[in-house]
Amino acid sequence: MWTKTLRSINKATQYLTSAFLVVMVVIIFLQIVSRVVVQSSFSWTEELARFLMIWLTFLGAAFSFQHGAHIGISMLTERLPKKVNAIITLIVGLLCTILFVILTVKGYELVGKSSGQTSPAMRIPMSYVYWIIPISGVLLTINVLDVSIRQMVKLWKGERT
Repeated sequence: MWTKTLRSINKATQYLTSAFLVVMVVIIFLQIVSRVVVQSSFSWTEELARFLMIWLTFLGAAFSFQHGAHIGISMLTERLPKKVNAIITLIVGLLCTILFVILTVKGYELVGKSSGQTSPAMRIPMSYVYWIIPISGVLLTINVLDVSIRQMVKLWKGERT
């Protein structure tokens, strides 16, 4: 049940990230064409591309945990005994969880503080942009907990991850 729900969340996140990337490429292309053809550009395209890149980065970081795409130092941990490796995995998972919970809480505070600000070109509330921080904090937390628990169980049973 948990795994299926998490897979669905990550799959939706991947589709959303892909859609953001496509939109970003299209509006950047539109910006280039308008500069070359019309000798003028739209004021909102650069800002929207930047905001999409921010959301794309945070969402991509969240589902990357399931694919092991984050940087790790496996050369050291692979040489350790399996039980010690499991303990290190647990400690790293806990530290990451603490970091991501702080990211979620502070991100939520930032959303509240920025609700009165608007973006210069599109005039949208900046809180829309900053919502990705607590959203990705939650996604990162559940993904790191899931991956850490699965890795720790495998290592404790004597399997390599």
